[in-house]
Amino acid sequence: MKCHRHRERDAVGVCAACGKGLCAEDCAQDGDFGLHCDAACARRLQARERAGASAPVAWFWSILLVAVGVALLYYGYRYSEWSMSVPNLLGMLFVWYGVVLLLQRAADRTHKS
Repeated sequence: MKCHRHRERDAVGVCAACGKGLCAEDCAQDGDFGLHCDAACARRLQARERAGASAPVAWFWSILLVAVGVALLYYGYRYSEWSMSVPNLLGMLFVWYGVVLLLQRAADRTHKS
């Protein structure tokens, strides 16, 4: 990969905001949130990091997915004639996806601290 500004130079990294190749001499700027190519990308990275800090809403949606999945599983096993009915399959999918999201968020939280 070559630098996006200097086509004759090899890139040593990529901008974390826009994904462009960066050379070591002039373009790669190491910031608080990763490599960036200019001030606009640095602001974009900072805004992305601030948006990630408002994660309590994301926890709510993960827990809601698990709760809906459990409700579907209950309904499917209680009122369905088949063991693998649509509510059961959807319930398993919702629970699985909600648990995966919760585990990812927990891993991100421990990784950041």
